Amino acid sequence: MTLLLSIFTALLLLTSCSSTTPSSLDASTTQANTTKQKIINNITVLLQESKKINSSPAIAILIKKSEENSNAPEPLYDLAYAHLKHAQATQNMAEYNLAKNYFSETLLLVPGNLAVIGALYNIYYDDTLHDRNANAFQTAKDYFLQMPESVQETMNPPSLAKFIATAIKQDTQHQPNHQMLREILLQAIQEQPKNDSAYIQLAKIYTEDHYFTLAIATLKLGAENITDSAELYKAIALTYEKRANVNNCSYENPKDIANATKYYKLAIPLAPDNQELHYNLSGSLLDQHQNLLGLNESSIALELNPTSTTLSITAQDYSILGYTKNANALLELALNKGLATSETSYHEINMNLGDWEKAANGFSAYVKTHNSFTVYDLIKSDIIAQQSQQQPWLTQNKITFNNKWEESLLNYWTDNISADALKKMAHNSCEKTEYYFYSGYKDLYNDQTAQAKIKFAEALDQNTYRFIERPLARNFLKK
Repeated sequence: MTLLLSIFTALLLLTSCSSTTPSSLDASTTQANTTKQKIINNITVLLQESKKINSSPAIAILIKKSEENSNAPEPLYDLAYAHLKHAQATQNMAEYNLAKNYFSETLLLVPGNLAVIGALYNIYYDDTLHDRNANAFQTAKDYFLQMPESVQETMNPPSLAKFIATAIKQDTQHQPNHQMLREILLQAIQEQPKNDSAYIQLAKIYTEDHYFTLAIATLKLGAENITDSAELYKAIALTYEKRANVNNCSYENPKDIANATKYYKLAIPLAPDNQELHYNLSGSLLDQHQNLLGLNESSIALELNPTSTTLSITAQDYSILGYTKNANALLELALNKGLATSETSYHEINMNLGDWEKAANGFSAYVKTHNSFTVYDLIKSDIIAQQSQQQPWLTQNKITFNNKWEESLLNYWTDNISADALKKMAHNSCEKTEYYFYSGYKDLYNDQTAQAKIKFAEALDQNTYRFIERPLARNFLKK
């Protein structure tokens, strides 16, 4: 009896459902027709706006195609892109908004179409980037989430646009808020873990705040998620270099220099034609006294693009290492490529090579093209003048300094403190190199040759491989 009652109840339910289906279908059909008619009406209005805004032949053809079949998404999609392209070229916001509306109506005709969703995402991403309206970011995010993960991986996440817009706004208003920027970038990484830009930007902020460990950890996390980004490896190398130089003497942190080398080597196979990577690797190798490997990398960089600047950089490396012939040949090529004798590299290369007449000519040109000078310029002015038997170009009242050490060095060079006082202020290998060389030079100038030789040798022993004081010390020792 119970079973029969259950079957009877089920039949009643089925009868009830079937009896309501026709009216439900009619309602759905009516609603669909109403929605479709609304879309057609909207498109008709948009087509009239198109005629008013842009009368180019190409757009006129697309308008005609759309009018002939207002249900066809293809001509509407093409019309939207044509308007967008023209709006970007002319900076016409009315046409830009028209393109946006066309894409929106097209998506109503073909719900879920990835091409249209992608186009709308790019538009609202750009709106977010330029802070055009308050709802742009959330709308961009909504479209981003509608795309499959494989497509998301090819695009910048929406929070990256929000970060850029916020950073620009903070900079314009002179109200930096690194905590806010970090939170936005962390959201961007969550939205798209395989986008290297968010990791790199977040690491830059950490580095600016001297949170080097966090910066390196962030970039390495990025490298775990993205194995083919030369920019990530480059950013890790640069961060190690910045940490090494945090106290103005990278030679005190050889492990950081070695790690920078490691990540430049990882970056280069992913971007073998990137000249900057080869030069950066060259410098880090030279800083570890791996001279042949360093010069080999600079040679590769030169083969990629031998400009006056790159030629002079390599010439300077050769001059520091004492390869006179190579340095002169590269310097000549740089001059032929347009290197000005007023460039710092010109007089410093000739100083390294002991050609004091050319160094004097170059430094004279350098002074004429600059308005501010450092304590090192003052010292070079005196040394070049003495060695070339000319009058110095600079005086103390034109000099600025960046830190306490430079202030102390200026005081020593202008005879306001003693060599012993300067020695007490030299706390790292970089400062000691400068102390030994400059006090040794004064000893040499005062005919205290034996004492000068001892100090020049000490300057070389500091292993500050790319300091100009070392080749100068080596040259004066030979004399």
